[in-house]
Amino acid sequence: MSLLKSLLLSMLSFIATVVTLGWLTGAFAAPQNALNNDKLPYYYQQDLQAHWDTWASLQRIARFELINQHAQEVDHSLLRGKASFVGFFYAGCVTLCPISLEVMRELQTQIKQKSIATPQFILLTVTPEQDDAQTMAAYAQKLKLPANWNMLTGDSRQMQKLTTSLMTDINARASNGEPLHGQRAFLIDTMARIRGIYDASSMLEMRRMVGDYERLMMEE
Repeated sequence: MSLLKSLLLSMLSFIATVVTLGWLTGAFAAPQNALNNDKLPYYYQQDLQAHWDTWASLQRIARFELINQHAQEVDHSLLRGKASFVGFFYAGCVTLCPISLEVMRELQTQIKQKSIATPQFILLTVTPEQDDAQTMAAYAQKLKLPANWNMLTGDSRQMQKLTTSLMTDINARASNGEPLHGQRAFLIDTMARIRGIYDASSMLEMRRMVGDYERLMMEE
């Protein structure tokens, strides 16, 4: 009797493992195609491919402990409970960053006009060794950025871990030594998952971001 019970338990354990693995790998998920999915996709791989499977939905942005331009400590809980727009900058940039940040500021204005909940705006420096809180605050004042935006910096390893989970290499440099952070922006949901990737220097892309944000608000 005990042998039969042991075999039964082993069989149930095996079945549970198979079902769990199938669930995690998305075996029972909808096809990986926007035409077959009503919800926004998830992004978590360096190839920037969209995914709708269960495994993708379990991926989160890396945990972090940083400081903002007001010298306040900020951690990963910032990304919980409220959707976010995340972009990149560095305070020494006088060309592309001001353009993309102006586009994002206009984006915030458009969202307010739609009378929907406003997401939080988070900017990550790609030169944390140079951009301390005081430097970021001065840059924010120079560009007249909203006071409630969070510009984050901190330990280089912490920043690199966070930006790697956002599929961005902050150590990449052009031939002239300038950071190659691009103008990428992200839509992050209330559970710290990446739901959209955009060109922050393009107003057309930012309008797409607003549309995706509205869809996200209907999901949650």
